[in-house]
Amino acid sequence: MAMELRNFSKDGLWLKGNLHSHSTASDGDLSPEMMVRSFAERGYDFISVTDHNYYHDYSDLKIDNFILIPGFELSGSLNEKPVHLNFIQKGKHSPFESGTHFKMSSSEETDEFCRKHKDDYLIILNHPNWSLLEFPDIANIDYFTGVEVYNWGTVLGENMGESTHFWESGLRRGWKWKAIASDDNHHGYVEQEGWPFNCWYIDAYGGWICVRTEERSQEAIIKAIENGSFYASSGPEIYDFYVKDNYAYISCSPVDRIIIKGEYRNIRRAIGPGITEAKIELRGNKEFVRAECIDSNGKVAWTNPIYLV
Repeated sequence: MAMELRNFSKDGLWLKGNLHSHSTASDGDLSPEMMVRSFAERGYDFISVTDHNYYHDYSDLKIDNFILIPGFELSGSLNEKPVHLNFIQKGKHSPFESGTHFKMSSSEETDEFCRKHKDDYLIILNHPNWSLLEFPDIANIDYFTGVEVYNWGTVLGENMGESTHFWESGLRRGWKWKAIASDDNHHGYVEQEGWPFNCWYIDAYGGWICVRTEERSQEAIIKAIENGSFYASSGPEIYDFYVKDNYAYISCSPVDRIIIKGEYRNIRRAIGPGITEAKIELRGNKEFVRAECIDSNGKVAWTNPIYLV
């Protein structure tokens, strides 16, 4: 394999963002203004305020160099199972007016709504483990852009926010779903000293994606997500990942394990304290390879697959 294959380019900007968050417009504890400011102050570059079943236009909330991507979280059902789906707006204009409320009464209505709006929005399956889904419930859905492999709010609150197995099952069946990590933040359910930012129960700033883009804009971020030019993380940073001459190469912040996975159980790994790079031979991978970087605290970063065929 002489050709170099990669998801994100060597050059460009790394932009950090959260695609799943809630404000006082639904069941969050912070106003949209406070929440946007809190993420900007913590080094994030973009956020989508995805309040439950309401579309709101927050275009007037402007902070220098910070991007607010419109979105909403839809509560519905698919195959008679309850689901939560994030709709992340692709373009500058929405087919909905600000304040629009959504209410799905059946799986058929949910499916019809998704198919109608899949060209206007990225559709992400949220916290499938927390939603008590089984893979057959979603196996034949063809409009998901991505799946939350990590949802910090439900990891923290119920230890049910890790859903990598749903994503992997889809990849092995040919779905090119993207791996999403997010907060699902409501900013704490109990007021304590330091609330809402520094108390012990903060369901924010624990899961995110980092996209590789040519410019700082909503259009560039959406394009990067659609192309898989990003990684998801609960801690580690990934600087580069590519395949060349039948080897996978990766560089990252210090971690204890780098694991290369493919479509079968053909795992290759590098293990050691504080490792920051690896060159790993692909023995058996034919369709795709992806990487997981795991640090000493058990925090993980996931690349999207590099497709070999």
